[in-house]
Amino acid sequence: MTPPSVSGGSRGPLAIGIGLYLALTAVLLWLGLRQTGRAFVYAQDDPYIHLSLARTLADHGVWGLRSDQFASASSSPLWTLLLAAVWSAGAHAVWWPFVLNIVCGVGVLAVADAMTRDFMDRRSRAILLAALVAITPLPTLALIGMEHTLQVLLSIALAWQSARWLEGEDTVRTLTVCALAAALTATRYEGLFLVAAVASLLVMRQRIGHAAALVVAAFVPIAVYAAYSVSNGALVLPNSVLMKSQPGRFGTLADGIGAVLRDSATVFSLFSRPPELALTLGLLLAISRAGAMKTRAVSRAVVLGSIFTIAMLLHACLVKLEWFYRYEAALIGLGVLALASLVAQRESRAALLTPLMTSAAGTTLVALLALPLATRALSALAVTPGAMRNVFEQQYQMGRFFSAAYPDDTIAVNDIGAVAWLSSSRIVDIYGLATQEVANLKRQRQWDRASLEAIAVRRQVRAVAMYQRVFEPIIPRSWTLVGEWTIANNVGVSEDTVGFYAPTPGDVKRLHDALDAFATALPGTVKYNAVSK
Repeated sequence: MTPPSVSGGSRGPLAIGIGLYLALTAVLLWLGLRQTGRAFVYAQDDPYIHLSLARTLADHGVWGLRSDQFASASSSPLWTLLLAAVWSAGAHAVWWPFVLNIVCGVGVLAVADAMTRDFMDRRSRAILLAALVAITPLPTLALIGMEHTLQVLLSIALAWQSARWLEGEDTVRTLTVCALAAALTATRYEGLFLVAAVASLLVMRQRIGHAAALVVAAFVPIAVYAAYSVSNGALVLPNSVLMKSQPGRFGTLADGIGAVLRDSATVFSLFSRPPELALTLGLLLAISRAGAMKTRAVSRAVVLGSIFTIAMLLHACLVKLEWFYRYEAALIGLGVLALASLVAQRESRAALLTPLMTSAAGTTLVALLALPLATRALSALAVTPGAMRNVFEQQYQMGRFFSAAYPDDTIAVNDIGAVAWLSSSRIVDIYGLATQEVANLKRQRQWDRASLEAIAVRRQVRAVAMYQRVFEPIIPRSWTLVGEWTIANNVGVSEDTVGFYAPTPGDVKRLHDALDAFATALPGTVKYNAVSK
């Protein structure tokens, strides 16, 4: 019999969760707009890459920043297709990715509420949804404007449906799980970690055929994109995946396989990621104490925790970069949900949490495990408006500058998003996301000063904007540093100062005059330094 305190029909906790989500997001947006002169600017440059690709795809049928060149610059084919569909429907405003993120965030809370309604009381569900909002963190993901909120939604849905699927064979659920797996890997390739976790649990139950079907379904969108990309002269994986994974390790197929195998030894990097480590340790502790409890809800929560743990270990091995709360967000959300599902039930709470809280040592342990999660939540709230300001000060102004000064010329930059979205300039991407020649050179370990100089000459680059410290090893000696933009209180971009370079002596005066003329249009928080005339 269901305890009186558990109300399956109550929507109160969901309303509280959604209200908190919308309120926090609105506050962060208001704070950000106050710092950007009311210009709507995302907290990262990357969403403008998706917007530019989607616009070109919708208008010209080309997957690229411009209609004349394919660019394998998106790590999320499904998100790009979704934005292209929105653009084709006439929704051209820059804030549509933000709206889609809000919708996906509400979906995350609705799915989590539906998952736990049968065994959690109203107060526990409200606490869980508030934790998901803050720790994931959903407001920050919305203001990043990328695919990560959709990834959180699909990850939680896949894990939950898989937990139910593992209880017994069901054709409808088999199709549902396979469809979710395909959608997840089309959204983020890291979804393969969750698929691998579920497949391993299926194999342990001797359901080899189901495991194979799941893996095949997950690889279908990856294979489709690979075929499309290769047919356009690019690589099997998106450049945005390879360029962030030390691309020189993937010069050949054998090199790539060896790199992945060597990465298995880097699982200990989990110890340098406190929120992930805290959730992993907390779930392992809870799972170890939950074995004697045989209720269906506890068993499903144990499966969720097992899926999270396997996927997190793979994430620690294979994901080399974590930046601004987004790459690990889906696993953080799943981990919070799995841990709450274990400790919030009356039977499991009595066996797991209550004994710990009766001693000083146990209470200290719980506090230490909770501290990294609380720190993550608070720091995300604290830095998101500042990151919006930083992108406004730097990449957004670069887009405005090149749109005004070099609308029909070829330029070279290391951050392509806002520049591609706001200007019509032809772009050489120094980082390699949108310029295949650069990506190939980096993969072959041949990206150096001479290669960059040769590309600039061959493509008739007239101006360059790039981080000086990060890219100093490859900046050609023949280039002239003409000016610098420096920002203060940086929390959201890679470097405080962007240097503007003239590739040839004949380009110096034009660039200097353009920078001088634009200086009056810069925000007051950006310091312009004219270096050479």
